[in-house]
Amino acid sequence: MVVQTGSAPTAARGARGHGAPQGVLVVVGGLPGSGKTTLLRRLLGERDPGVVDLDSEDVAARLQDVAPAVPYRVVRPLVHACHRVRVLRVVAGPAPVVVLTDPWTRPWWRAAVLSAARRAGRSVRLVLLDASREVAESGQTARGRAIPARSMHRHATRWRTLLQSVAGPAGGAGRAAVTVVDRSRADRLTLADVLGRPAA
Repeated sequence: MVVQTGSAPTAARGARGHGAPQGVLVVVGGLPGSGKTTLLRRLLGERDPGVVDLDSEDVAARLQDVAPAVPYRVVRPLVHACHRVRVLRVVAGPAPVVVLTDPWTRPWWRAAVLSAARRAGRSVRLVLLDASREVAESGQTARGRAIPARSMHRHATRWRTLLQSVAGPAGGAGRAAVTVVDRSRADRLTLADVLGRPAA
């Protein structure tokens, strides 16, 4: 099911904490450099103790603080490994709301995260940030961490397939509510919008 942005249902009053559903995983997906971290910060606003955010950018920043002279391409595998271990641990944990940013283009990783969410009894909300490859590559340049062209090509190919699957008759997302936004619509999206949508 593809859901476009709109007004938030009453059940999501307060956006976080009061009135928000319990046991929810929100995945903010999009190509590397598309603006997922920016959207995450906009969704969360002020820190809420009931919401845990998971962004590989935080892991990368910590590792580069420890070893600033090491090129990011060298530490990238370690960043990904540390991030994935933390994701699976937190999704399986007690946090009421978990918000994860991820390209969401690797089938095996999607399956692992969704399986962890299912075992933890979490409902799932997908927010897919539909930005072009060109826009995403500009974002990578702006942050100073471009990924290899071959890897970006794989991401872009799988991303198109993912968008086509969620637009299909079956929705392609299992028991998940899906919100597809471009960057301009993302500016108007709130966490209340996302949390208020029931899973299929």
